[in-house]
Amino acid sequence: MSPTRHGGRHSAWQVRAMDMETIARFGPAAIALGTFLEGETTVLLAGAGLALGAFDFRTVVLSALVGSLAGDQFFFWLGRLKGAAWLNGHPRFGTAVDKAARMMVRHRLPLLCAYRFIYGLRGAIPFAFGVSGICWRFFLLANVVTAALWSVLVTMLGMHAGRVLTDADMLARLPLFGALAAVAFGLVVVVRRRRKSGGEPT
Repeated sequence: MSPTRHGGRHSAWQVRAMDMETIARFGPAAIALGTFLEGETTVLLAGAGLALGAFDFRTVVLSALVGSLAGDQFFFWLGRLKGAAWLNGHPRFGTAVDKAARMMVRHRLPLLCAYRFIYGLRGAIPFAFGVSGICWRFFLLANVVTAALWSVLVTMLGMHAGRVLTDADMLARLPLFGALAAVAFGLVVVVRRRRKSGGEPT
């Protein structure tokens, strides 16, 4: 098995996001498999399905938890058992693992707690932890806790997005929300530039 999922899975693992019909048809199995292969895409879709009454919250969260745990444990043990020897045949993934390893040196514990929310390195970071020799029991415990939190948050995000997209009043307000977001982003950019220049206007 080779990686490309978020900085990690080989082309054999590359699949298109499951549409709502597929997820609804196969239920928890589809959510778990989609989470294993693609990460948050399937969970967001399933969460949106909650707004349509297609699923129940607990089913989506538990299925996402199982798939996410399985995926990250797979990469952890791939790193633990194969390590550098396996990376020699997968240089592109090795580049992502090198980046993850550098992050791990500086921020080991924070990275362990938050890596699920780092786009582009979801497969590489567990692999790097596997290579590092960290206690597998400690990684498993951290994996369970962060996977549970991640599953709940992403499911809720998808659910609220689904409610917005099915609410005519909310859809009508989207341009206003977009304008406010653009203004907020502009202010952040200006503040950062001023800080970098020592408070001098730019």
